Amino acid sequence: MASHSIGPEKTLTVEFSARRYNKGIFEDKIIALARETPYTLFVNDEEIVSISTLPSNLDELFTGFLVAEGVLMSRSEILESRVDHGNRLVMMELDVPNERLEKFESRGMLTSGCAGGLVFSVEAGASSASEREAPVLQIPATTIVERMSELDSYQGTYSLTKGVHAASLADLSRTLVIREDLGRHNAVDKIVGHCLLQGIETRDKLLLTTGRITSEVLTKAARGGFPMIISRSSASSMAMGMAKQFHIDVAMYVRGGRFNYFHHGAVNLVEA
Repeated sequence: MASHSIGPEKTLTVEFSARRYNKGIFEDKIIALARETPYTLFVNDEEIVSISTLPSNLDELFTGFLVAEGVLMSRSEILESRVDHGNRLVMMELDVPNERLEKFESRGMLTSGCAGGLVFSVEAGASSASEREAPVLQIPATTIVERMSELDSYQGTYSLTKGVHAASLADLSRTLVIREDLGRHNAVDKIVGHCLLQGIETRDKLLLTTGRITSEVLTKAARGGFPMIISRSSASSMAMGMAKQFHIDVAMYVRGGRFNYFHHGAVNLVEA
């Protein structure tokens, strides 16, 4: 697979002059905000979608998006991937069956916020998620708390702007990769894309997110092959129904050493 970028990636924050009200007094202050930039994806010279994103790890973002859509199944199907920062384009050449590509029509802009980043068809995405027979993982409950603490303490763009979501890839002993974006969907796509591009086995890994677990996020976890998804926030009823259907365990509200756990047969969580 050939992969390269054209031009430097932009900085991830923009500073603005503002005034801060603090205990009855206004003070001049410089505020850093997360940079939001739209990039348009072309697949085999066809325009697919535009996504507003934090302009980092864009190859992972769009690869993960294509995995979630059921278009990409393996790294070998990517013949070329090119990011043109100057023109805000991501161009990919894929060797995949036509029936997968036919799912796509240009759908306009996917916004960066928490209502955006949707897969084109939740039902279609979930129904064709790959079924797997993996050994049940033995996970100490303290591992869930420790991995979320590592994600929460990450000193990335969030520490400067308080305006992005993060997702992480972890095993039982440590956090392996953390990615940030303006929307929780995009951050999860970056993790899924990273795993595909790097050939990382996901059946024995944990997917963590700072955002809500919606049906769209659960679809991405299923497509990515994760046995468990963990959030410091909540989950929707549809996401939980899908998690049960696809045997993905869910831990949510992971805060202060506590969490709610939904067992669907993928892991064996033990007290420790």
